Amino acid sequence: MDIRILKQEEILPALHMVWEVYAQDVIPISEPETIRAFQEYIKYENINIAVQKSTLTIFGAFEESELCGTIAITSDGRLKLFFVRKEWQGRGIGRMLFQAAYNYCVQNLGVRQITVNALPEFVERYRHLGMQVAGGDIMENGTLYTPMETFAIPGLVQPVKKHGKAPLIVGIIVGVLLIAALVFAGYSLITGVMNMVETTIGDAGNSEDEYEDEFENPGEYDSGAEQDELSGINGIEEYIAEDLAYQIEDKNYSYSGENNSTTMIDFYVNYPVIQGLEDSAVEKKVNETIEQCAMKTVDEIYNNPSQEMKERVLNAQVPALVSYVNCKVSYANDSFISVVFEDYSYKGSQEYFDLNFRTLNIDLTDGAVYQVKDIVTLSDAFMGDWLDRMKEEAEDKNFLEEADLTRLKNALEGNSEDEVYEVNFFVSADQIEIGFDFNYPADSLDDSGYAWVTAPFEQQDLKTYATDSSFWKVIEK
Repeated sequence: MDIRILKQEEILPALHMVWEVYAQDVIPISEPETIRAFQEYIKYENINIAVQKSTLTIFGAFEESELCGTIAITSDGRLKLFFVRKEWQGRGIGRMLFQAAYNYCVQNLGVRQITVNALPEFVERYRHLGMQVAGGDIMENGTLYTPMETFAIPGLVQPVKKHGKAPLIVGIIVGVLLIAALVFAGYSLITGVMNMVETTIGDAGNSEDEYEDEFENPGEYDSGAEQDELSGINGIEEYIAEDLAYQIEDKNYSYSGENNSTTMIDFYVNYPVIQGLEDSAVEKKVNETIEQCAMKTVDEIYNNPSQEMKERVLNAQVPALVSYVNCKVSYANDSFISVVFEDYSYKGSQEYFDLNFRTLNIDLTDGAVYQVKDIVTLSDAFMGDWLDRMKEEAEDKNFLEEADLTRLKNALEGNSEDEVYEVNFFVSADQIEIGFDFNYPADSLDDSGYAWVTAPFEQQDLKTYATDSSFWKVIEK
């Protein structure tokens, strides 16, 4: 399968394909006003002008000479024309198209976020691509849409097959190259590139551009990709109980040091907020704990930097303080919530690109935070079982061979030597996963390239090693 930008002569046939798929998949669930707006938008003269002005880039998926699907991206990171032919759906083509658009946003457009207005029927499909709801539903042309977004992060220009195998090696390479490019270009260019997301390119008064501004294609993509192709935390199957006694709302912290001429500062941190718990004091405690976990890197590198961090920034050729945090509620019922975070960061300079995985498991009745040592007995039997599962998940029989069981047990208890192994666990739909976020020293021979790996247990299997902690009661569905 060949994924590439369409040539000029391929645009018209692609628009015909788009209309065919739209007619099959979207018209049956659309209002007449929406259909008319889409027909107007995909007129060749409108799309061609947008392509010529570089406000729209269209990718096609080709099997030999056959066009199987399309995706387009605007210059400010909005997804358009996302369609896969019926006979080609279920083969992972949609994911490849999305990855191509994602890579283009990072490498060519410099935008920080990718957005789309999704029809309600397609929201879950976009979630599986890593996008999250970005606000309340909106009404356009008589149709209800859900705004969605995802980060455009340099470290994710390659797909990842296993959710426990975050792309640390690729991320470091790409991150270093990105910073090197920024060094070459100069910091004034850095600021311009990083803030392109704030600017709409092109003449706002042009009628062709107005079609782009007024209509967001709801999109259609192949949802048949296997679950193990999902990247990072997006591969975690979540469980959210119906009719929760409280609400979970998305919140984000955003800051860019636009007035700083020497250091690139850019923070975008997502995290959930709980509202509606019976005990307001517990609710406050829970939300403060969640925010603190989400903001850990920002606090470490910016709000409360150590002397080492300050010296790192002062000595860097191009100082960079960056933290992009994505989050997911992997499990929630009336008494308990499990949250996972992925944090992509530059901690001072180009030499310190990192990906960190953090988890939080909170009892909503009293705000207590559960640790691995609270929920399982770290016996030799458990350690052997857990280590086998870690090796299987990493697909490496020599994984963690540098550490004996005593060292690994200490790490699971929260006492990691030199903080190489940061213990994490989370609860998902049917499993509890226990493992590490890895922080090997630079050039360590023990580093297998994984940012984090967790060993999955069916809940019933893990109860073999269970303590008498209240955890086992609060996670009951």
